[in-house]
Amino acid sequence: MALLIQDATALLRVADSADVGAARRAVAAMARKMALPETDVGAAELATTELATNVDIHAGAGYLLVRTTPARRALEIIAVDSGPLLGAGGQRGSLGVGLESIDRLATTFDLHTRREGGTVAMARFEFGEPSAEHALDVGGVSVPVVPLDDNGDGWAVGYDDRGCAVVVVDGLGHGPRACEAAQAALGALADAGDLDIRAWLARAHEAMRGTRGGVAGVARVDLTRGVVEFAGVGNVSGTTVGSGSTKGLASRPGLLGTEHRVPKVEVVEVPWRRGSTLVLWSDGIRSGVRLDDPHDLLAHDPAVVAAALHRDFARGNDDATVVVVRERVD
Repeated sequence: MALLIQDATALLRVADSADVGAARRAVAAMARKMALPETDVGAAELATTELATNVDIHAGAGYLLVRTTPARRALEIIAVDSGPLLGAGGQRGSLGVGLESIDRLATTFDLHTRREGGTVAMARFEFGEPSAEHALDVGGVSVPVVPLDDNGDGWAVGYDDRGCAVVVVDGLGHGPRACEAAQAALGALADAGDLDIRAWLARAHEAMRGTRGGVAGVARVDLTRGVVEFAGVGNVSGTTVGSGSTKGLASRPGLLGTEHRVPKVEVVEVPWRRGSTLVLWSDGIRSGVRLDDPHDLLAHDPAVVAAALHRDFARGNDDATVVVVRERVD
């Protein structure tokens, strides 16, 4: 199994019309770095303008979460706010003409809104060949505590014929040195293959030597066996939700890369029921993450779920990562 290291998520704040223009220009620059035709750059700019304008006018303030996924040649733009309900009508409480136009432009559009707590609206543009179909959809956000700074968190995902594996890494602290530690671990795991996940963490430990060190969690969803295996060192946490049952996934105490010996690793195995969801997060997310949202949050695209959880539970004083794995049920 080859793991694909995911790009960090840029947070672009939106509080007035000037921020709308700044967000549009930032997304256009990201799109041009992907060497996209100007028509595709224009579509991304339009979607950004509409999403950011909706935040500015209807919620008063919020932000966009933007990331690229080079392996899929995709650009993901997520508008997040904490305003009142966005529903089906014409003013606040409506989709509005702008969001309907994004639905037509984007490869994937998804919207989650609730009466108290705000709206998450996602537009994903995929410009390459269609990606291979998998039974498991994976999405995430990984946001540095200082917008557009080096991200001390990171994550990666890989698929095989049994399911998928996800790694979340958190370099100690934040900023460039934390980023160096996290990327060292992810780089070492990119070709981890079929090694036991204990060995994955041992490899991450060795790779982080010479850096300030950090923590990591590894989860492997095995659909053939109907289980999730999880192992973690430090404070990467997780949970699975399915068929009305929730199972927590806890890491063992310790740090990777700072001691001579690999910290003790324990593999936890919990059932995976058809249609389940797995969520992993770094310690930039507060403990007590709730997944019992009455407005069916878990039925939405994993990237939307991750963005909503980041909004509701991010501490605000550290890099924060949320990764969501959901089994598609047709």
